[in-house]
Amino acid sequence: MVPGTEAASELTILREPLREADGEQVLIGLRSALAWLEANQQEINDLNVYPVPDGDTGSNMYLTLRSAVEEAQHAPQPQSAESVMAAAAHGSLMGARGNSGVILSQIFRGLAQGLSGRARVDVEGVARAFAEASAVAYRAVMKPTEGTILTVMREAAESAAAAAAETDDIRVLLNRVVRDAHAAVERTIDQLAVLREAGVVDAGGFGLAVVIEGFARALSESMARTAEPSTQRRPGEPAVRVPGSASGEPLLALQGRRGAAAVAPREEGFGYCTEFIISGNSLDVDALRVELGRLGESALVVGGPDLVRVHVHTSDPTAVIGAAAQRGRLSKLKVEDMTAQHHEVLERAGAAEAAAPTPGDEVAEGAPKQVGIVSVAPAAGFRDILVGLGADAVVLGGQTMNPSIEDLLNGVRSANARAVILLPNNGNVILTAEQVNDLADGCTVHVVPTKNLPQGISAMLAYDPGAPAETNAERMREAIQSVRGVEITRAVRDSTADHREIKTGNIIAIVDDHIVQVGDAHLPVIEGVLAGASPAPELVTVYRGGDVSGEDAERLVAELRERHPGMEFELQIGGQEHYPYVLSLE
Repeated sequence: MVPGTEAASELTILREPLREADGEQVLIGLRSALAWLEANQQEINDLNVYPVPDGDTGSNMYLTLRSAVEEAQHAPQPQSAESVMAAAAHGSLMGARGNSGVILSQIFRGLAQGLSGRARVDVEGVARAFAEASAVAYRAVMKPTEGTILTVMREAAESAAAAAAETDDIRVLLNRVVRDAHAAVERTIDQLAVLREAGVVDAGGFGLAVVIEGFARALSESMARTAEPSTQRRPGEPAVRVPGSASGEPLLALQGRRGAAAVAPREEGFGYCTEFIISGNSLDVDALRVELGRLGESALVVGGPDLVRVHVHTSDPTAVIGAAAQRGRLSKLKVEDMTAQHHEVLERAGAAEAAAPTPGDEVAEGAPKQVGIVSVAPAAGFRDILVGLGADAVVLGGQTMNPSIEDLLNGVRSANARAVILLPNNGNVILTAEQVNDLADGCTVHVVPTKNLPQGISAMLAYDPGAPAETNAERMREAIQSVRGVEITRAVRDSTADHREIKTGNIIAIVDDHIVQVGDAHLPVIEGVLAGASPAPELVTVYRGGDVSGEDAERLVAELRERHPGMEFELQIGGQEHYPYVLSLE
């Protein structure tokens, strides 16, 4: 008798067994997992209390998994399970967000290692991959804590090993792992005091169970070769097992406060979630893990000798960034105020403690800080980037809708600082910005004349929170000298400018308010800019506009990478109007 055909109630399944899966099925499973995670993202966010109640675990896991799926879709051998999973692991590392996202990237790394050498995988291979995923995830955390995503991954691996001994059907194995992963999630509330006090299970663990469940859903017989994943329950399929809710109702429908909304604010705050990538040669991951781990909490330092992903919670992001910058070149830098994120959770829940200040109260009644930063941005994408880098206020405007003096003045006031550094990020806004200081009573305004968003981001990266405003303004002015901003747009009329004949519909590239390239398509115009850049840039960051699809932008950047192997390219969402692409050349 073939193992797995015995009458075991939890393992018997009335359909043709799925004894092997290839790269195509792995990719379909990943897409389904992403769709299922997105559908349950807010429930995961609402559970988030550990390690800090910033309410973004679901969002961070979703963004990390999205990056994994995007790269997996371009695996060099799409029929190979090994190739697809290796691409997903690399994508998850590059796109990892937050504590939970970095751990998820390590789970993917372990899965890829477990599938090494396997174009097709059977139940033993799946179990081996789960075991390796658990081991790699535990090794990545300096101080592993039970009752977290690590516990759920370990118990999922144990479940996979037990199922592989009883069945040869991958579907049966995954269904059992889903069941046991959710059971492990329910037990986390008894394993970690902070969860017990908040009345919730671990958000990261629940997120992982949802990811595994989403993957398993795709491998049912009816979906085995379906390209589009479903986010709807199929007939007879039980509701997602939202922890603590037998009916499966969203947590926001429950009475009372739970999760991050039940955690009182700390007087000292929760610090800053600081993340970046270090690129270099012969990087010592273990030494970096020890060095940077001393500078904060929840430190995750993972990667290899050429590229290391860093995540750490710290009260002094500058110290962490400064130490890392001595080891290699930094990119994908993100600093988020976890105290502010927790306040947003309290606001959303509508049940903030009476003593917990709202953002509005802080501006009106709190003691002013020494130095604040106000920046102008044309769209939400750039706004989020600037806020993540530490801007106290972002004034929307620029391009065809320049902000007024009053808009900028209101931004300066909202920063609630004795001195404010103002970044106009547009040549047409600089003169307006220079008028604000005369109107800002009780506050000195220093204008750093950034002409575009790339210069504004470079200025933010040069900011030292411990230095006075005058020193920071000077540092920022120096930093923007090495950055060239390129704006790509389309001509709306026939004209002659900068000694060039321009026809309606032409693609044009603008550098420092001068048109430097004209053409019929984005790629050759950008190619012309890069060819004429002196010195040649080492890093090119491409910010896609609101009207550009992610697929088109990825295709363009992939082509640029192929043509310029000596340059590093990054793709970010800018969301700007009128300019399909904005480039930063560094």
